[in-house]
Amino acid sequence: MLTADVPSPRDGRANELRLQIRELIREARQQRKISQADLGSAIGKNRFLIIRIEKGEQDLTLDQAEQLDQVLGTTELAALVRRLGDTAGTTADNQRDPVVRRLLRETPALESVTIVVADDLDVFGTIYDSSSDSPRLDAREVNIIFPSVERERQLFGGQPLYGHIEYQIKHLADLQGSEYRPFGSLRVFESDDVLTSCVIASTRTGTQCAYWPPLPIATKVQGGKLPVMSTVDTYTNGRLEAHVAHLLAGREPLRTNEALCRVDEATTKPRFTRYFAVGTDQEEDVAEDEGFAVALVLAVALCPRKHYGVAPRVIMYKRPSARHDRGRLSLFSNNVDDADIRAARSIEAGTDPEVARSTRGALAATLDINDYLRGKDGVIPDLAFQIAAAREFAMFGLDVAPERLRPIQLPTDLRLIHKPAAGGRPRAAVAPHVFALELDPTGAEPELDVLSATADSEVIGIDDIAESSRLNSFLVMARDGGFLLPLMESLGVAGR
Repeated sequence: MLTADVPSPRDGRANELRLQIRELIREARQQRKISQADLGSAIGKNRFLIIRIEKGEQDLTLDQAEQLDQVLGTTELAALVRRLGDTAGTTADNQRDPVVRRLLRETPALESVTIVVADDLDVFGTIYDSSSDSPRLDAREVNIIFPSVERERQLFGGQPLYGHIEYQIKHLADLQGSEYRPFGSLRVFESDDVLTSCVIASTRTGTQCAYWPPLPIATKVQGGKLPVMSTVDTYTNGRLEAHVAHLLAGREPLRTNEALCRVDEATTKPRFTRYFAVGTDQEEDVAEDEGFAVALVLAVALCPRKHYGVAPRVIMYKRPSARHDRGRLSLFSNNVDDADIRAARSIEAGTDPEVARSTRGALAATLDINDYLRGKDGVIPDLAFQIAAAREFAMFGLDVAPERLRPIQLPTDLRLIHKPAAGGRPRAAVAPHVFALELDPTGAEPELDVLSATADSEVIGIDDIAESSRLNSFLVMARDGGFLLPLMESLGVAGR
């Protein structure tokens, strides 16, 4: 006989704790007059996480609770989350993120750290606090290993981690090239033999490891709620270290080579000069008439807005890890690298693009595409910029075909954007290419919903742009120079 599910006393206590947690967050946030968007940004997330937590639709992780305790000046959230884990039949302290955090941040005198990633672990956020530009661990050597694209397909029958891995590699590369880098050595690899996630932390006196399996569910591979095995057992650690040695056998570290272009009055389009090796080259060595080739996307979506109804509006977002423009509204953007140009070359030749990520140095990468670009008078094709932009959207879970990105002609004064010095050090200019993208409102999950759930985005109208003091340097120049607002009008964007 079928019977209805009857909530147990344990379920009742868990729901009471959830109610207490969300009311504490809401009251503390409102007392301090902090918006949901600003609170989300303060912990490296977006406002939609805070909305879901305050509505009771999502539980806090212990790591998030500790961060919110700091931001809100509360002392109870982390303790409440621990009690919730115990009451609900899970042990928060044994879940992936708390275990990895303790292993990396509380182990004294770390010599080396190796992290193998086969799920959605936020490696960058684990080792570095972008909100305060400070490290979260101190080690002489840090190695990060991701599955190759081919290995990801073998493990999961698709590429559920591709955007996440691209996001991690992009931000780890930024950290490699930063004066804020806290590590003696930070190297990133990919391997065709990744089987499981693990962390190996070694000191002069011993080694401790944590490991857990990837657990794909539908189109996602999420490990945040999994119990993690942590051990100092010599035999187990030896086996894991041998596995890592096998993963790295014959492997070179991944390299990020970003395209530089020369812009002068005699050229109608920026022309490729060389690759900038992130983590090796210095921005102060970039010439005055050179800039990074950057794809910028003006994303437009048909969407509702309180008081103003449904209309096309621009979707911009705030980069939580952008050191110099943090908190300012930006277009979705990505630097063009050697993989993008090689992919464009392959597509034009009618062959499949390489899926292996680049391990070549800047000189070898430059020579490889020299003949291809010489045939184009040195001009990087729009397709390479479109591929770079598509990679950016993939980092936020959105699959955008490059051909959907429509090129926008820039005026001469926006073809090279110089940036102010930071910390007394010159910063390289950017040579932008702008594209327009209409987000698809159809389907079970409209594209705007995907972006809203993963990026700290805002819906913007023409009048908002005209009045805003929160724009990044490119948007300010584009607006004040009389380019941005007419462009938005031509795309049918509403005033509000």
